[in-house]
Amino acid sequence: MLAAFENKGKIRPPPADKPHSYPSFMKSLYALALFPALFAHAANDWNRFRGPNGSGVSDASGLPDSVTSETTLWKVELGKGWSSPVVWEDKIFVTAETGEDSRAVICLDVKSGRELWRHEEKFAPHKKHNFNSFASNTPFADAERVYVNWCTGTTIQALALDHSGRELWRNEGIANHIHEHGYGSSPIVVDGVMIVRSEFDWQRDGKVYTEDPEEQKWKSCVAGLDAATGREVWKLEIPNTLNTFSTPAVNVRKDGTKEIICANTTSGVFAVDPKKGVINWQYNPGFNQRNVGSGVLKEGRYFCTFGTGGGVKEFAAIDVTGKEPKPVNFEFSRGLPYVPSPLVVGNLMYLLGDGGILKAVKFDTGEMLYDERVNGSAGSSKFFGSPVAADGKIFCGSQQGDLIVIKQGEKFEQLSASKLDSPISSSPAISDGRLFVRTEKMLWCIGAKGAPLP
Repeated sequence: MLAAFENKGKIRPPPADKPHSYPSFMKSLYALALFPALFAHAANDWNRFRGPNGSGVSDASGLPDSVTSETTLWKVELGKGWSSPVVWEDKIFVTAETGEDSRAVICLDVKSGRELWRHEEKFAPHKKHNFNSFASNTPFADAERVYVNWCTGTTIQALALDHSGRELWRNEGIANHIHEHGYGSSPIVVDGVMIVRSEFDWQRDGKVYTEDPEEQKWKSCVAGLDAATGREVWKLEIPNTLNTFSTPAVNVRKDGTKEIICANTTSGVFAVDPKKGVINWQYNPGFNQRNVGSGVLKEGRYFCTFGTGGGVKEFAAIDVTGKEPKPVNFEFSRGLPYVPSPLVVGNLMYLLGDGGILKAVKFDTGEMLYDERVNGSAGSSKFFGSPVAADGKIFCGSQQGDLIVIKQGEKFEQLSASKLDSPISSSPAISDGRLFVRTEKMLWCIGAKGAPLP
């Protein structure tokens, strides 16, 4: 059932009498519309979490099948952090912990890995999961600025730097945040508005995350900041929910306007007008689990998963080409990933499970094509990072510290498993025929020797 809105600009939870179970999808398919590119940018730019509109897909070619001394162009040490690298022209931007109460935005040269500058600052530590870090949010870069949002104590802050590392603005008071497992949703910028999410719940299933009566009054929200000044343009309060770590996708509507698509436990999938901060639509059948992996949008169809650590997984598969979302005929319903994001290349969707099972399904129907285990250099693997694709290959970074390469296609074929230096919890970046892999300790640049660099 599609949830209707009585008041634009506010999200409501599912009806109280609605059981938290996932309904059967409609048996008819809806026409899908093709949209133009969302942003004009150079071919080598991977400027946000998982690259162009969060798809994880690049048209780069010439990427190697494995990591060797010949294909390792450079590697540099970084501080701890689970954020992914982003690339704009000849610069790489990444965040990292640099001390017990300090962290930095670090800028590196694409060609050499040489550090160009770092913006370092103190922060107030907060509660987080052992698998999380204090530098888990991936930056967003455009031609003018580098944008970061992260938590200090119980407050979310945002800042913008220019490409030489000079701070342009800072917003210290965007929203409060109650930490169940920490923070990790990454920013995007749409039509001059920086989108920042703060979704949490102070109590869930008998667990209380704050005893402070004042903190129990805090509300979840999505905020829009002016990208040039950091000034708050709008703030959309939404019902409290389990901590959300996903990053929105941008949908271009038939009239050319844009909307950001978000998901969380309580509100389901919802679209927000980035200029006004009001709700365009909501798909809310009654999800009961957490949205961690980011959703994927392709040709008017949006897909995302919901789950818990070892629990039954749920998913949304909807057509977003009209005024209201419509569920599509998608049969797949078992073994969905919890943390890694889906990956769609052509009409194939690859679903990498946390426990190392890779599934390939048809994106329009969910028909299973294969269901295979991905093995690292020492056997079975676990995954927190999301896979990315280019040059007929899928690249996956494991918790055991392997970069694993799978051949794209309807039949499973693992090409390699290359041991790097430490666990990988981030998602690789792809730019100008290079793969940038961030491990717990280092940043690796992988590519073919002798190929041109920007």
